[in-house]
Amino acid sequence: MTRSPFLLNASDLLGKDASPRSETIEISVDWGTELIHVLPEPPLVADLMLHHVSGGLAVTGRVTFTTEESCIRCLQTTTTDRSAPIAALFDRSGDDEESYPIDGHDIDVEQMLRDEVLLSLPIVHTCGEDCPGLVNSTGSDLNTEPSGEEGEARSPFSVLKDLLEPED
Repeated sequence: MTRSPFLLNASDLLGKDASPRSETIEISVDWGTELIHVLPEPPLVADLMLHHVSGGLAVTGRVTFTTEESCIRCLQTTTTDRSAPIAALFDRSGDDEESYPIDGHDIDVEQMLRDEVLLSLPIVHTCGEDCPGLVNSTGSDLNTEPSGEEGEARSPFSVLKDLLEPED
């Protein structure tokens, strides 16, 4: 059975006089939501520093990853390189809801990394502040140039045009 790359042996850090240790995890993951997800390539890279603290371990560092997201207005797909800070506690007792458990001499950083990555993602993504979105009637993208009469149909007031013209 292969050992999970998220599982780190922390036996050297659980003593009182333990020196901090750095760890780097590089792995492809499949995390995300309906409109934004972490791409498997390039892989997620977590540069972590493990510190001994009273009753457990503190893990700090930074995680870098690339996401593919859909604009909430026009539904265009874009990719973005992102990074998020890491700061978490691992507790021997496992009673604290704000810390992660230490299992013997090992810590499993997968849930902690997943939490930090997903919490760093925007709730709503737009491809730009100037994105006008989609036309309701045809579902076409307003970021493209109108062609012919289709441009007139985009205005919700175009049906009123005939009312303003006097009859002969």
